Amino acid sequence: MTTHVEKLDFYRPASEIFERYHQEPFAIFLDSSTSVASRCNSAPVAGSSLAPSTPVAGRYSSPQFADSSQAPSTPVAGRCSSPQFAGSSQAPSTPAADCCSSSSRQYERYSIIALEPYLILTETEGRCTENGAACPESLEQRLSRRLEEHREENPTHLPLIAGAFGYFSYDFCRKFENIRSRHPRTVQVPDAFFAFYDVLIIEDREERALYLTMREEAEDFGARLTKYRAELRKPCFVPAPPAHKGLAPFSSAFTKASYKEAIRRLIEYIRAGDIYIANMTQQLRLSSSREPYEVYRYLRTHHPAPFGGFLQGVDFQVVCASPERFVRIRGSRIETRPIKGTRKRGSTEQEDSMLREELRHSTKDRSELLMIVDLERNDLNHICEAGSVQVPEHFVIEDYSTVFHLVSTVIGRRRQDIEIPELLHSLFPGGSITGAPKIRAMEIIDELELERRNLYTGTLGYFSLDGNCDFNIMIRTGICHGNQWHLGVGGGITCESDPEAEYEETLQKAKAMREALWSGDGARGQTGTRRLSDGLGDDARG
Repeated sequence: MTTHVEKLDFYRPASEIFERYHQEPFAIFLDSSTSVASRCNSAPVAGSSLAPSTPVAGRYSSPQFADSSQAPSTPVAGRCSSPQFAGSSQAPSTPAADCCSSSSRQYERYSIIALEPYLILTETEGRCTENGAACPESLEQRLSRRLEEHREENPTHLPLIAGAFGYFSYDFCRKFENIRSRHPRTVQVPDAFFAFYDVLIIEDREERALYLTMREEAEDFGARLTKYRAELRKPCFVPAPPAHKGLAPFSSAFTKASYKEAIRRLIEYIRAGDIYIANMTQQLRLSSSREPYEVYRYLRTHHPAPFGGFLQGVDFQVVCASPERFVRIRGSRIETRPIKGTRKRGSTEQEDSMLREELRHSTKDRSELLMIVDLERNDLNHICEAGSVQVPEHFVIEDYSTVFHLVSTVIGRRRQDIEIPELLHSLFPGGSITGAPKIRAMEIIDELELERRNLYTGTLGYFSLDGNCDFNIMIRTGICHGNQWHLGVGGGITCESDPEAEYEETLQKAKAMREALWSGDGARGQTGTRRLSDGLGDDARG
């Protein structure tokens, strides 16, 4: 396979470009819209027992859905075919111990639009299809095969020039541990979806440059290339949506009382020694007259996140404003950034400072994150070279529009013999959204939660044709299907957890999405929660 890559002679933000294409079938936008000032303004806590023993010579900037640790390249002139291309991502990889430095100074660089899929893989309840026809292999096997068949090196500084984009749901990931759910399907969307695309549009915000890539084997390649050049040049500006304080009402299978009772039962399992920590969630259902892309535009404008995304399915849409990276591979380096620990934002700078320090010194939240870091280190050890797994930063506070989060980074050197099926079996689903030990935590989760998680706590991102990848964890994510919105919210539970506080944390995490879904036709700030089973329940504070 050969991919044409060119740097366009004009610049336009990818968010403006996507206004033109967001209704195209299976259009995907992986977006990094968090500004420098809003994130990561505190250093890791000193004295961590997991800090690398090798001194750090410098700092790297860890990007979102991209690799911005490389220097900007020489402008591209036509098709990229030279292996000596400046800024090549194929340069020898740095040993993990030598690149262990803080990723807390993150900034956005690349946003990626994928259009016109030529190969689509889906899997639902174990049945895989390729372009609609039954496939004898599993999705992960077929995906791995297709990536290898289409393999192409990336001689540019761009995160990728071609690849497969899509998601694995939490329900898809159950099969790696042979854990079935007791709950029926409630959202009729594929358990996994991946597509190979003819066209990518990539914005490099650091260069203020726009790149267009296209598969040269595509039908009518020359004419389509000319068409895109002309279309991308045309402005398509839409004013930013105004902010408001309204919150869309929701319903849940849980009442406040029953959710707190489920947490108390989970704590009993922890005290009995079954598990150390688990992620407990509830599924919210919301109705809104907002178009899905309007919801996404509101989130990226007023509640930006470093791992945001939008997927236009045939009869469903995924709107994501996730703060959490699940896994990124660049050459031999593999990285995951688990989040555990949350505080709501204050109403003043003084209150913000107090809440930030409260989170920084919380023994409960620090122990949560420490347990998940240990789990992630264990998972990475299955697929990494011996002795290469390290924790270059620990207990970092990251600031978002509605919450503060406590974050760590775990890295290692991936073994060369590891392919997608082994990668998925070792890492999916993520430890931060299951618990430890992972298998027992997943069993208890299914026992105590009242619905399937579906896409929630799955992962959205891409596999590049050169063997790299970047995926988030689908939290702060809404799935629109049949004019109904589905939103999962939850948090980590330990023996120190307070059920009342844990319930309130779920509402805080839902706040940005509910605000984006508010259509102005209901009472401001009202939740109106009720049990779906009997129509009765507790009102909850918004």
